[in-house]
Amino acid sequence: MIKRIFNTPLKKGFAAVSAATMISRILGMVRDIFMAKYFGTSMFADAFYVAFRIPNLLRRLLGEGALPAAMIPVYSEMLVKKEEERAKRLAGSMFSFLFVICFFLTAAGVIFTPQIVRLIAPGFSGNTEQFALTVALARIMFPILILVTMATIAMGICNARKYFFIPAVAPALFNVSAIVFFMFFTRGIPGYDIRGLAVFAVIGFFLHFALMLPILFREKVASFYFFVKGVFSNTDVKRIIVRLIPVAMGVSVMQLNIFVDTICATLMGAGVVSALYFANRLYQLPLALFGVSISMVSLPFMSDARAEKKTGAVAKNLFDSFAASLFLIIPSTLGLIILAGETVSLLFERGLFSSGSTAMTSAALVFYSAGLAAFAGIRIFANYFYSKKDMRTPVKIAVLSFIVNIAGDIAALVFHLGPGGLAGATSFAALTNFALLVWLVLKDGIRPPASFYRKLSVILAASAIMAGFLLAPFQMHTLIKIALAGGIYLISARAFRSFF
Repeated sequence: MIKRIFNTPLKKGFAAVSAATMISRILGMVRDIFMAKYFGTSMFADAFYVAFRIPNLLRRLLGEGALPAAMIPVYSEMLVKKEEERAKRLAGSMFSFLFVICFFLTAAGVIFTPQIVRLIAPGFSGNTEQFALTVALARIMFPILILVTMATIAMGICNARKYFFIPAVAPALFNVSAIVFFMFFTRGIPGYDIRGLAVFAVIGFFLHFALMLPILFREKVASFYFFVKGVFSNTDVKRIIVRLIPVAMGVSVMQLNIFVDTICATLMGAGVVSALYFANRLYQLPLALFGVSISMVSLPFMSDARAEKKTGAVAKNLFDSFAASLFLIIPSTLGLIILAGETVSLLFERGLFSSGSTAMTSAALVFYSAGLAAFAGIRIFANYFYSKKDMRTPVKIAVLSFIVNIAGDIAALVFHLGPGGLAGATSFAALTNFALLVWLVLKDGIRPPASFYRKLSVILAASAIMAGFLLAPFQMHTLIKIALAGGIYLISARAFRSFF
């Protein structure tokens, strides 16, 4: 069954990205365990997460979300046509153009940090110490915007050339940097330690970018002669910017969802921001491994198929990618919902992370997990539109989902639904987004092959067996229960294969 689902042209790339992402996420979980131990869901943790989200929003607008979607189809088309020199000029020009943009955004951000914090964390205004700390942390971490945007250009170039492992494992260096800080540089002074962690975060993102430089130099895919020349006269750069703007708008809508959540969370009381963060980290683990990884690999292949005018290959890539994602996303969803409290307690409940922290975090985790399949599907189905250079459709849908999320967040705030209500609003908005993307793909004449329905039937049947085991009143350690559930799911999937 596993071979049938992953027996696609994406197999090698998916394996590389999944392995790298697994390394990064495990290290990220270790980092979060340290974070929970030293800061829990305290004022210091809330300040750090709010501060980190400020440059994080900007880097996602210009970096991780929008830039690959706008750049990879154009760059891949050049590679298909064997236009190496043109591709080299494009890469150098993109580095230069976005470095200048991000430099000025960073400078402006450092100057206007207090105003930004008042806007996104109004609940902090009544606590002078927490507000000042958040401003200081945000100023320390603003250079992350430059570093990650440069790294994202490098990642897009590497992915277009079918290098997947190094770009996917590079973010792990941020986690390594944070772990090194916790192990060797903490002094037991929360205010001092949280500032030190911010410094090490910047160091980690610098290493993230630096890890990919040897590939760029070895493959000679970007000449730094073009780093300061020909930027604004390069017509290919203009093509990408034209596509980047609507994609960035779409990504900004999704990121604004997070900011609306943050605003509401700061108004709900201490610890809610941190609880949402820890819950987000847990549900993001399977999403990154099985959803984002597949979407990252599928876009270059789908773009190649578009450039070669192979419509059938585009459709097959789309539904093969989605089936491969669901094979592990659906059982992960059920596992996280059923074992939410046990998982949060096992990983984080120590030090300053109390049983109350566990209750808030597990409530958010249940509702975030309910939207896992939609979160994964959005990335994959949006690639269909990006591959044919339609950047506007995903934006329009994202705007509608943003409105849905705002309505849900307001309801959660008014009816005192806590972090679970905020997470539920995010998941419902994602489900709306995903449903509309699928509807438009089907309306475009793209139909899933019969093999997709067979794979889906096997996944659902095996997941039902696994869920029955997890709900049974057995007393055993959480890790053993998770391992047995995983084994039951894989065995059941193999057994059901003959029935569908």
